[in-house]
Parts: sequence; structure tokens; C-alpha cells
Amino acid sequence: MGAQPSGRPRLFYALWPDASAARQLQGLQEVLSGRKTHVEDFHLTLAFLGEQPEQALPVLKEILLGLSLPEITCLLDTYGCFSRLKLVWAGMTNPPQSVFEVRRQLLEKLREKSISFPQETSFRPHITLARKVEAVAEWPMAPIPCASFSLVLAQSVKASPGSPHYRILASRQCPLQRGSRS
Repeated sequence: MGAQPSGRPRLFYALWPDASAARQLQGLQEVLSGRKTHVEDFHLTLAFLGEQPEQALPVLKEILLGLSLPEITCLLDTYGCFSRLKLVWAGMTNPPQSVFEVRRQLLEKLREKSISFPQETSFRPHITLARKVEAVAEWPMAPIPCASFSLVLAQSVKASPGSPHYRILASRQCPLQRGSRS
């Protein structure tokens, strides 16, 4: 949460949905208690890097700019809860392979550049809606199409209540799908 005592930035790579999808995600929060994600902070984490030295930033930005980005179109059509964390999320019944491909590329490039970071045992693509949720009642979820993402390198920052908690340090727009199926 916020600036780390070490003064090293806490970083992650993520897919950031467009403003339209973010507003729809915000609408899902109406039935939730707890600490709700700010509308400008909705993201799908691909790789959490933890605290990194400032001098790693140029390399981390270079990795982002050097990736081959596919078209990424998602349909957020389900929600779930990580009960141990009391975290409610929106996700996909059928996540597209393109999300896994971008993540695979990121992890490969991080290893090539000898960037040390916490290794996750599993990956479940999701967007956090709220934390510290005491109880979750089932609710109907209208599917939310996400056809426009940016791939970003972001930093956790100390923020006042009600303001964004992440700062985008570098960003690339993912290619848009031609002849959308919607």
C-alpha cells in the first residue's frame, strides 16, 4: 500500500481497460461492500514485480515496448471471490489465449533481462472490483465487452481515499480487432 519504506517503487505490468469498460465495471460495485477499486485503477495484472530498483525502470519500459502485442478482446461475464483475501473480481468464462500469450512473453523477457520478481504459482485473469468484502451475495452480471486495452507498466502509489492508487509509467495501446464480432 503506497510508498515502500525502502523507497523502491512497487511495480506491475497490466492490461488497462478502456474508459467505457471501466465505467461498466464501476456499476458492478454497487452491490459490494468493502474497499472498492477506483474507476481509474481497474486493471488485469499480468506480472506483479514487487519492489524494484529505480535503475531497473529503463529496462522494464524497454520490455514493454519490445513485446509483440496481439489483438486482445475479452468478455467479462462472470465474477468470483478470493475468500482468503476477501477480494471480489470480474473475470471471463473463456479468457482469450492472447492474454496468456502476452503474459508468457512478459515472463520470458523478464527472465532474459534477469529481473527478479515474485513467481506466482497460478494465473487467473481477473479485474479486482473490491477488497475487504465481508459477504458476497450472488447477483446477475451483464457481460462487459473489453475490446480496447493498453498494456502498461504501473506503480503503486500512496493515495488519498477516493483517488487512484496506481500511476502508469509506460503504456502501449494493444491493436484493435478488425471487423469486430459484436
